[in-house]
Amino acid sequence: MSVLDRVKQLNRKWIIAFFMIGFVSLGTIYLLFQNINEGNRLRKKEAKEMQAQIEELSKAISSLDKKNRQLSRMKDSLQRHVSYMWPMRSIVYNAKLRDKVADGLDFKPGQSVRVKADSTIVIITDYIVGGNSYTYFIHFRTKNKKGEFVEYSPYELEALDQ
Repeated sequence: MSVLDRVKQLNRKWIIAFFMIGFVSLGTIYLLFQNINEGNRLRKKEAKEMQAQIEELSKAISSLDKKNRQLSRMKDSLQRHVSYMWPMRSIVYNAKLRDKVADGLDFKPGQSVRVKADSTIVIITDYIVGGNSYTYFIHFRTKNKKGEFVEYSPYELEALDQ
């Protein structure tokens, strides 16, 4: 084999290697662009989904703002009533306490009972609940035959035998 043939053979190997490297490079570049395009499509799809979620959340926020305004108006109107009654809260508390205590009493207003001390018959007109942080009392206001109002404790009264 001559030197010229060897050079031709060597050039062919270089040319083949060059074309092989070129094809591999083109294939790699093609795959790289495909990957970039796929990434762009995914990002656009995710951006659209996020935009839809943002719009949905914006609608929810506006709905909540509307409800908040309604509740604020309602609170303001209720606050006017509460502010008016706030000074009377102790009276309301005492009335609730009085009614709660009255549920457990044996005698009710309008009922006829006998006073243990002298066996007179009286009619209960009202009951009185009072006291402070350390003690409390329950009295029955009664009306006797003379029309006088007298207060008795529950222990001083007994039910009529009916």
